[in-house]
Amino acid sequence: MEIIAPHIPSDPALKVQPNFESQAFTACTAALIASGMTAEDALTQLIDGWTQERQEPNALKENEDRECEEKEIAEAKERCENKKQKPKINDFNADLPVPDVLIPRPSQFALQKVKNMEFVELWYFSPDGCHEAHDWNKSSADDALGLAKIDGIVALKSFSSFKASNKALQDHDLSWRQFDMAKTSFLIHIDKASWPEKHQLALALFFTLITNHEHRLRPHGEKTLLHYASMVCRDWHDRLTLNQGFNIACQTMSGKKNKTRA
Repeated sequence: MEIIAPHIPSDPALKVQPNFESQAFTACTAALIASGMTAEDALTQLIDGWTQERQEPNALKENEDRECEEKEIAEAKERCENKKQKPKINDFNADLPVPDVLIPRPSQFALQKVKNMEFVELWYFSPDGCHEAHDWNKSSADDALGLAKIDGIVALKSFSSFKASNKALQDHDLSWRQFDMAKTSFLIHIDKASWPEKHQLALALFFTLITNHEHRLRPHGEKTLLHYASMVCRDWHDRLTLNQGFNIACQTMSGKKNKTRA
C-alpha cells in the first residue's frame, strides 16, 4: 500500500512562537497549574509542546524537499542519457545541389574494408559487385542477425553484410571494362573515407599508368596488365601493414621508374 506524505502548505520555520503568557493562553496555563504544576513549569510545557509540534512538519518538509531534489536529479540524468543515445545527423549545405553523378554503393563488407584502409578486391566496386550488394540489402530481412561494433556502438547487423561475397573475383579475373569501372569507383570511395592524399594520388597515378600502358596493344596485353596490377596492389597493402610501403606509382612493368612522383 502506497503511503502518501501529507503536503505542507507553508514553511513551518517561518512561524513565530506565540506569547504563552498572554491572555489568550490564560485558560491553558491555569489548567496546568491546577494539575499541580508551577506557573514556570506550565509555561515551559506549553513552549516545549509548541516546539515539538513545529518540528514534526519541519521534518516532513525536509523529506519532501529531499525527495523533490532526488527526483529532479534522476530526471536530469535520464534526459542526459537520452540525449547521448539520440541519433545525430550532420548539418548540410543549403546551397549545395544534388550531385550530377550518383556512384553505386558497394557492400558494407567492402566499405568497412575501405574505412579500415585494408585491401579489398576491386570487384566489390564494379557494377556486378554493387548490384549484388543492392540485392543483399533488399533481402536483409531474411538474413541472420549478429552483434557488431560500429563506431563504438554495438548494434544488430546482418551477417551477410559483414562477410566476403562468394561471387567476388580476384582483380586479375575481372574483364578490362570491369577493372576500369571498378577502380574509378574505388578511388571515389577512398576519398570519401578520407584516405591520406599521398596514398590517393599514388593509387590514382598507378591505375592511370596501367590503363594507358602500351602493353595493352600486345596480344593478351590487357590480361597481363590485370595480373600485374592485382599482384602489385596486394603486395602494396601487405607492405603498408608491415610499415614497408613503397611508391606504387613509381614502377612500371618494364622496370623503368616513372618520373612523376605521387
